[in-house]
Amino acid sequence: MAQYADDFIDRLHLVWGPGFLSPGGPEEVAEVCRGLNLEDANVLDIGCGTGGPSIALARDKGARVVGIDIEPQLLDRARMLADQAGVADRIEFRQVKPGPLAFEDSSFDVVFSKDALIHIPDKQALYADIRRVLKSGGALAASDWLAGEDADDDEAFQHYLSLVPLDYTMATPQQTADVMRHAGFEGVETRDRNAWYAELAPLEVARIEGPLREQIIEVSDAETYEKWLAIRRALAAAAQSGGLRPTHLRGYNPADI
Repeated sequence: MAQYADDFIDRLHLVWGPGFLSPGGPEEVAEVCRGLNLEDANVLDIGCGTGGPSIALARDKGARVVGIDIEPQLLDRARMLADQAGVADRIEFRQVKPGPLAFEDSSFDVVFSKDALIHIPDKQALYADIRRVLKSGGALAASDWLAGEDADDDEAFQHYLSLVPLDYTMATPQQTADVMRHAGFEGVETRDRNAWYAELAPLEVARIEGPLREQIIEVSDAETYEKWLAIRRALAAAAQSGGLRPTHLRGYNPADI
């Protein structure tokens, strides 16, 4: 069963803009990639969704992108939006199966992901495989939904998890950094974005409660709207409590000597 049904995609696009299934838009993509020169770089976008981040990488950063995801309806939207943005010639969208990345060793200059690694349970295998497909000296630049160090005891965070219908495997920033280093990454950094999103999330809830209400009901129905509003309120509370911690990740495949 698809986790991202068409009406769910429509709701997320109403909140976060066409092509985006998580917050921040092109500006957040730029923040994730801050300091990297992506002009004509070969970039793998893991969990590309409906293509907003891949489009931003190609249009704004000059990258050549391969975007991968497991759900075909997401990729159909991504291809349409890339064509509308005039960057379809710089992006290849591929449907993949869960598991090891189907690319040869040292295929990419940069591996990017925006808030999708949360869906992959085996973090050790994930980061080892990302490093495998990176060229010598290549970079992982990603954002992900992580859990605070005290999330197990955070009532707001646990309430959010009890409501959310998606399959999540959430690690803490320290656990993530440790796994990345164990996979062989150097220069590992985790940059906390909780303060940014704790301020933004209530504004998103206010838009869902107000100006977006009728549009959301139109693309779904009133019952779905009420259930989703409850989830969005719980997400905002989890961000404000610190249990939910959006985080930028950076690490480098050691350069050959």
